[in-house]
Amino acid sequence: LIITVDCGISNYEEIEYLKDLGVDVIVTDHHEIPEIIPDCLVINCKLKNQKYPFDCLSGAGVAYKLSYALIGESANKYLDLVALATVADSMDLVGENRDIVVEGLKIFNDKKTLRPAFKCLIGNSDKQITAQMLAYSVAPKVNAGGRMGDANAALKLFTSTDENIVYDLAVKLSEYNIQRQEECDRIYREAK
Repeated sequence: LIITVDCGISNYEEIEYLKDLGVDVIVTDHHEIPEIIPDCLVINCKLKNQKYPFDCLSGAGVAYKLSYALIGESANKYLDLVALATVADSMDLVGENRDIVVEGLKIFNDKKTLRPAFKCLIGNSDKQITAQMLAYSVAPKVNAGGRMGDANAALKLFTSTDENIVYDLAVKLSEYNIQRQEECDRIYREAK
């Protein structure tokens, strides 16, 4: 079984290939609906003729909703990750997105529930963690690994239980973010 997150709605052919191999697929996505959608279970807040009232969830928000349907309130322990993804995806903070971010920020601002990965990315600060801080400080670091060719660094950051590895990966992602900024500046100057 493959469950996509934030992708798959435009991958009809790829999903047919997987199905031919005997793989079941569930697509969770929030992107616009193409003319032909995959012939599998598709969960997308933008599907026509559905009763779901909010069509502006992030891809992580859609995946969270599936998780909540499957495991109930246990899914709420991931709301910090869903909040970060919602902010990083530049979703309007209205309706359910606002609720997700408000609840996720409660996890961020509680020293007992703050994930080690975020402790390392944010640093030791007594400042209140806000959506703006997530958008301009945390999200760029998390995304920098993938943009600089090492997306696994972010995955390992959130899945490792070794504090030394988490720290090293947070430093690595921060360095990638600096490199990404320098590369963007260089490209901008070159284009100008």
